[in-house]
Amino acid sequence: MKLLEKANYHLVLPIINSCSRTCPTFACSVIDGIIPGSVYVDNQKRPETILIGTNNGIYFIAGSDRNVEFNTMFLNYYRQCTKGDASRFTLFSPTSSWNHVIKELLQKETSQMVRRKYFFNEKDETTKIQQLPDGFDLVVINEKMIDASSNFNRDYYSQYWNGVSNYLKYGIGYCVVHNETVVSECTSIFVSNQYAEIDIVTQEEYAGNGFAYLLGNTFIKKCFEEGLTPAWDCDKQNVGSQKLASKLGFDRFEEYSIYIRKT
Repeated sequence: MKLLEKANYHLVLPIINSCSRTCPTFACSVIDGIIPGSVYVDNQKRPETILIGTNNGIYFIAGSDRNVEFNTMFLNYYRQCTKGDASRFTLFSPTSSWNHVIKELLQKETSQMVRRKYFFNEKDETTKIQQLPDGFDLVVINEKMIDASSNFNRDYYSQYWNGVSNYLKYGIGYCVVHNETVVSECTSIFVSNQYAEIDIVTQEEYAGNGFAYLLGNTFIKKCFEEGLTPAWDCDKQNVGSQKLASKLGFDRFEEYSIYIRKT
């Protein structure tokens, strides 16, 4: 398992493209140089197996799952990353065969979760934005809104974006504000050159007002203006997220697994 130079990230694109239906947006974002991370390969000239990781401990493994040498080196890397502390290690798997390999390698050290990657139906694209109640405003997420947020705050953007400045350079986001309080937000948890992955939250006392739907539509409209495809991922058990995804036009999905380190 060797560290690939950034100038050669394009060499892993055939593997990324071969599993595009389950490839997470963050992996593409690292390849596109939008968020910092690392790419490990079995062969620096002709990669067949890859491990893409962000600086906050999220990884995607793909390619040939029968590469015994790579799998052994990956296990050693996992041991090194998780030795002696509670460091995050969340591994995204693209296929059932990779699920089998990961279970064999990590045994009882991780918990498996099933997630769904949704695909937007462009025929259902809607640009209709309903009126907000008096006293509520739709605002682009900026530094002031980030400082006012209790959910998508500086810690959030530090974790997923390597800082607020990087998010403001590449990200997309909107929020609903009432009396200077951020009551609902829709932001890009990750962005690549092709996708913008949606993350939405509404404060409990303001739920049921249609703010998430409004923000989601606004976000989707902006994606198409920027030439990006909106992306939606959520846990299989998250029925509320699935219903909102369907309402917004995400009508197809592919299931995949993630493995979360037990602490």
